Amino acid sequence: MPSDDHTPRSDAAELAAAWVLEQARAHALQPVLRDPGKGGSPGRGHAVLAYLPDYDDVHHSLQAVRYGAFAAVESVAYPLIGWAMATRALDLTTGEITVDSRSETLKEAIERIHFFDNNGWTRGFGADSAKRILGDLPPPDRDKDLLLGSLCALGSRGRALERLGDLAQRVWKKIST
Repeated sequence: MPSDDHTPRSDAAELAAAWVLEQARAHALQPVLRDPGKGGSPGRGHAVLAYLPDYDDVHHSLQAVRYGAFAAVESVAYPLIGWAMATRALDLTTGEITVDSRSETLKEAIERIHFFDNNGWTRGFGADSAKRILGDLPPPDRDKDLLLGSLCALGSRGRALERLGDLAQRVWKKIST
């Protein structure tokens, strides 16, 4: 469920909960409500609703939904538009599949940056390589929300994404000054 000005959070939560329960019934899955900030995973094969998740919540939720179903009520602080585009997620407010409007240049950069995620983009080769790739992005593709959400869809963890987000902001600020 996208975070927008048109759908109150309570309505978004109701839509997402109804969808998760429908998926649980249809596919004989155990429904799970994911508490924000709680670690761990209840196992696999669940129908999971994540309410205002951060990227780590999404990561753990996706582990629990392997062979299951996942719905999220997006928070403003952790936009999931990149994740929705990468996974072709269903927008429950419209019934439409999320259109992937990322440029080919950005998609390629995301794949290359993901390749260097083995250490969570900490100091050294991974961070240096990510900086170079981020610096080469043309201005229209310098979208932190698309970048982080897309990498979340590829399995990157929350702390690593926070580091990469900070790195991207520093690189893009340096380029623009």
